[in-house]
Amino acid sequence: MTRLTDDELGELLRETFTGQEELIDKLPEATKRRSRVPVLLAAAAVLAVLAGVLYGVHRVGAPDPVEPAGTATAPDHTGRDAEIWAAAIETIVRKNVPKSGWTTALVMDLSDVGKHHLRKGPPMSPPQRRLMAATVDPTIRLGFRGEFSPASVTCPNHRTVVLQVSDVLEKSGHLEVNVAIFYGCTQTDTARYRVEPKGQDWVVTATLGRWAN
Repeated sequence: MTRLTDDELGELLRETFTGQEELIDKLPEATKRRSRVPVLLAAAAVLAVLAGVLYGVHRVGAPDPVEPAGTATAPDHTGRDAEIWAAAIETIVRKNVPKSGWTTALVMDLSDVGKHHLRKGPPMSPPQRRLMAATVDPTIRLGFRGEFSPASVTCPNHRTVVLQVSDVLEKSGHLEVNVAIFYGCTQTDTARYRVEPKGQDWVVTATLGRWAN
């Protein structure tokens, strides 16, 4: 059905009403006095029905609203990554612990890259830092650059180890992470670990070599 414009709809209503007025004028005088109101009511009813039909036509002709397409959201790996970093840090710290032990394991953040010639690492949010500190072995005092600075000591008795981790790398069927350790002013070690879930935890299951970019 052709959709009427607003002007065409108004013209049709005027023509309908005008036709009813002409019928009233043709009635005998006595009939006019008795029947003018019913005729007008009938005309009004016709107009109401016609307006309803035309409104329905307009509604049928209108396109249905289109639902906005859903936006896919990336999975949140905040907690997973923090637990994997903690597992990698704990593994390499235990491998390189001196007889005197470490007083602090200091994790460098993205803002420290370039200051100490460390490889670029991922930014860590405050919730991730708290989760890492709670996940790592309690005998390892974990700290973060910017939250505190270790006391100045000489290299022979330096017992603060500095660490850097990479982004968590997704591989086929498992995850990998790089970690670097700096201690004793001149000593450095790096590793690339394979990590997998074990129960509720993430554990290092293999050493794949040294840090690989």
